[in-house]
Amino acid sequence: MATSTNAQGRFISRPLSNPSMVDAFYRQREGRLFWFGAGAGTEGTMRNELIRIFKEEAVLQGLDSLKYLSMLPATIADLDSSESEVCDRMFTDAAFAYFADLYGGDPRVRTRVGSDEITGKYGMIDRQYIVDRLSEVNSSALLKALVPALEPSQPLYLSLKDELQKQLELGDRKKIASLVISLNNFRWFCHFRFKNFIVVNIASAELNYFEQDSVILNMRIVAGKPSTMTPRFVTYCDQVILYPYWNVPRSIAVNEILPFCKKSLVVLDILKMQVINSKGEIVDPKRLDWKKFTAKNFPYRFRQSTGCDNALGVIKFNLTSPYSVYLHDTNLKSDFKAEKRYFSHGCIRIEQPLELANEILEDKLDEGFLKASIKGQQPIAKKVAEPVPVFVLYMTAEATASGAVKYFPDVYGLL
Repeated sequence: MATSTNAQGRFISRPLSNPSMVDAFYRQREGRLFWFGAGAGTEGTMRNELIRIFKEEAVLQGLDSLKYLSMLPATIADLDSSESEVCDRMFTDAAFAYFADLYGGDPRVRTRVGSDEITGKYGMIDRQYIVDRLSEVNSSALLKALVPALEPSQPLYLSLKDELQKQLELGDRKKIASLVISLNNFRWFCHFRFKNFIVVNIASAELNYFEQDSVILNMRIVAGKPSTMTPRFVTYCDQVILYPYWNVPRSIAVNEILPFCKKSLVVLDILKMQVINSKGEIVDPKRLDWKKFTAKNFPYRFRQSTGCDNALGVIKFNLTSPYSVYLHDTNLKSDFKAEKRYFSHGCIRIEQPLELANEILEDKLDEGFLKASIKGQQPIAKKVAEPVPVFVLYMTAEATASGAVKYFPDVYGLL
């Protein structure tokens, strides 16, 4: 429990925002004060430096200065020993809030995701890392040096940060808001220090494949239409499927394919669709009474045969998320030429599937085998030795390799 003061100067209690981190910090210090105790710096220089960082640095990093300043005590004059201890913990609490956001991105600001299979696994590691780094500080100079040490050095991040300073001077609120989200997203996925990872930006309709801090592949994607938005999520790619079946999602099956089947079964031949029963067996569609089926009682599913005519193309990147959404090849290559590439039902079509597969798999794929479009070829699953993290995010500001920053329309109306 920490305190602030009321108008009469009396201390009133408020809970700490990061109590476990604060407790861990003082355990490591064996209870010694940090900001007010011996060795804390002449005349509170470390406290003054922290306040300066909040006021001057945070805004340039896309962070909310008031969030951290409001966590500090209202007054630090004429404190007795117990009040000094309380105020010391308040400064530490505010410092942890700031450094955690600086290191991993402010979760209030970065892209909201519907599913996150990664971040929670690193929460304890992240908190201990921040505690350890602050524990190494014993002067205002070291406190100042901790700020850039916790930020990414990735060139795309630095370009976004430079652009934010420019837009803050110009006062363009819309661009500032876009940059703030992008900066916090970059801190988020960079701080894990993954050996390799994939970032899909729905707003720019592009994919970047990173090896540590370097972009190895950049490609266009096709994302979901505004009416069938691609969800935002964080997951892993654990398999690459060659010659995949497309198991048609039920919403598409009953709302789009079933009505055509009730008129003519020729649609199944055109789309190379099979009808599959609950046992996974192929059913002869001519033996079924299609007139009696509705969206509610249709007991079958549709599966598109493998090959170059398959909607997933010949390469599918399996994702472990709860959504029926994948990265995949496509038989509609011309869509990548469009400036606005929002045509899918939610899945993510990628421009260079072979190149991406060869980056994340241990063995190179046989391009000739994939181009042969072998009729009746069964799917082949290739395991990714170390599942690759995948971030499917929404950023309307993005830096390019040249250092320029591009802005994109809010196609889904999420901002």
